Amino acid sequence: MAIDTKEQFSTVYRTNYAAVLAYLRRRSELETSEDLAAEVFLRAWRRKSTCHGEPLPWLYGIARNVLLEHYRGRQRREAAVMQAEAKAAAELQLEQTSPERGPKTVVAAALDIRQALSELSETDREVLTLYTWENLGYEELATVLDISAATARVRVHRARKRLAEIVEKESNV
Repeated sequence: MAIDTKEQFSTVYRTNYAAVLAYLRRRSELETSEDLAAEVFLRAWRRKSTCHGEPLPWLYGIARNVLLEHYRGRQRREAAVMQAEAKAAAELQLEQTSPERGPKTVVAAALDIRQALSELSETDREVLTLYTWENLGYEELATVLDISAATARVRVHRARKRLAEIVEKESNV
């Protein structure tokens, strides 16, 4: 079936939304399945001229690709979180200067780093994640944030300091 008009696409949407959503719910988290379904139909609309034959298998193909991208992104994010946790723990360990701060404190800090990151402002979290997770240098970070490299360096320094303060505060509780 060719999809040439908005009305034809609306019919395809109404007819197949429930099936596509069920497909996605069986393969993803319940909370994200509706967002994934929206992405499927957005892509379907953009590529409606590529539908030849029955629309449901075509939609399933699009849904499969959306799911694959979703899971690849999630794996990258999880790997980045683990990398950031390890890097932050290593940086905190290097900053350990007093003898009363031993390995237990460092381990606790590493375990609490995700919580500490969530307590940072969105701006600080973005700066640290771009710098640490995406492995951007100050020049690249400056390009992303549309600031100077010197400002990027200062923002990273301040965000690291705030993160260390949060970790310190939580480890003293």
